[in-house]
Amino acid sequence: MTNACTIPCPYCNKDVDIIQGMEMLAGNEWTELLNSLPNSVIGALLRYLELFKPLKQELRWSRRVVLTAELVPMMKAAQVKRNGITYAAPLPMWEAEMMKLVVNRPATLVLPLKSNGYLLSMIAGRGEQAAAKLEQEAIEQKRNKSNVGGGLVAVAELQQKAASKPPDGWRGNVKKTNQSTTTE
Repeated sequence: MTNACTIPCPYCNKDVDIIQGMEMLAGNEWTELLNSLPNSVIGALLRYLELFKPLKQELRWSRRVVLTAELVPMMKAAQVKRNGITYAAPLPMWEAEMMKLVVNRPATLVLPLKSNGYLLSMIAGRGEQAAAKLEQEAIEQKRNKSNVGGGLVAVAELQQKAASKPPDGWRGNVKKTNQSTTTE
């Protein structure tokens, strides 16, 4: 009697477990996904994927493939799309954020992780911060351009001109001086 989860090997005719065979194929697929990434990012990804590992068993290769297949296209494109907005995300940012999760894991983070959502939100958050910084710099540049001629100097010059000549018809307090009227 053969087990329902086995098939005969086409080469040696021994029974091979279907699930083990599928996991082996998933391991090969996962390895192919990693071929286009730099070694430093692969190291960070390996450590990051450990956050998905169930308590009493190893992380299945098929699970690694699903998680990695979601991230690799975004890593290659150097961007992340979150809530309909696309943020720039160069490879060093991916590496840094994965390592931040591994090394300085927030106490509120519940393990094992279920999806890449937390990592993607961290990277999108960095993208939002960078976008806000660029926007602030653009506002400062506009402010400085509208102040052509050195804003403070121009204001000081206007104040000097205004102080040197009173407006027409102005009569201020005039000090009376002793005027001697001598008629000789």
